[in-house]
This record gives sequence, structure tokens and C-alpha cells, in this order.
Amino acid sequence: MQAPAFTEITLDQLAGKLSSYKEDGWRFANLCGTTAGNMVEILISFTLDEKIDNLLLFVEKGVKVPAVSKIFPSAFLYENETFDLYGVKFDGTILDFDGRFYITSVPTPMNPHSLAAEEYLASSSDEEANNG
Repeated sequence: MQAPAFTEITLDQLAGKLSSYKEDGWRFANLCGTTAGNMVEILISFTLDEKIDNLLLFVEKGVKVPAVSKIFPSAFLYENETFDLYGVKFDGTILDFDGRFYITSVPTPMNPHSLAAEEYLASSSDEEANNG
């Protein structure tokens, strides 16, 4: 099996890359986010036969990402999850839950820019220190 490739791209390149994967018969496999300093890192994975390929995208606060679900409809679940947890909005999601896909104690708890998440974590740490 081929080792997964990680191709870093820009927002401007995303739509073209998605179209190429679709035209070449690749299937959408996954979309996930993680914090990367002051940005959110988005990893989008595709499969073809026994091959896996990944697009890597870094998103700044407030920047909308072109919707993957416009070309690969099943991505709408991952787009909603990424918005609810990281605050990354996908422009044109085919089924948008508008921040109500997950119920969280604070909005966008994993976003590196989320003041509410930072305050919640700080208060939780204070409580643990006082109870320990």
C-alpha cells in the first residue's frame, strides 16, 4: 500500500483540487480539523483503490473555506462538525446546521481564537485545583 501523501494547498487551490479528484474517480474519505498555533489545520482525505491522498489547508480566523460538499456531498457532516468545534465556516455547505450540529458547553471549543473556550478551560483548571 502506498504511504499517504500530504499536499499543502491554499484556499484558492481547493476548488480545482476537489474537481480533479472527482474527475479522476477518487472518493472522499474524511475531513478533520486541529489547532495549529493561531490557525486551524484542515486535512481532507481521498481514496482511490488502495491509495490515500490528503490535502492540508491552514485557515485563519474568520476565513470561509469553499464547501467540499458541493462536489463530494457526504462531506457536509464533516463541514458542520468543523464549524461547531473549530469555528471554520464552509461557504456553500449543501446541508448547513448553522452551528447546531453538536451541542457544546461553549461555542467552537477547539478554535484557537475562541475566548469562551479559553475562559472555560481556565475555570475548569481553577476548579480542579481547588478540589484537589
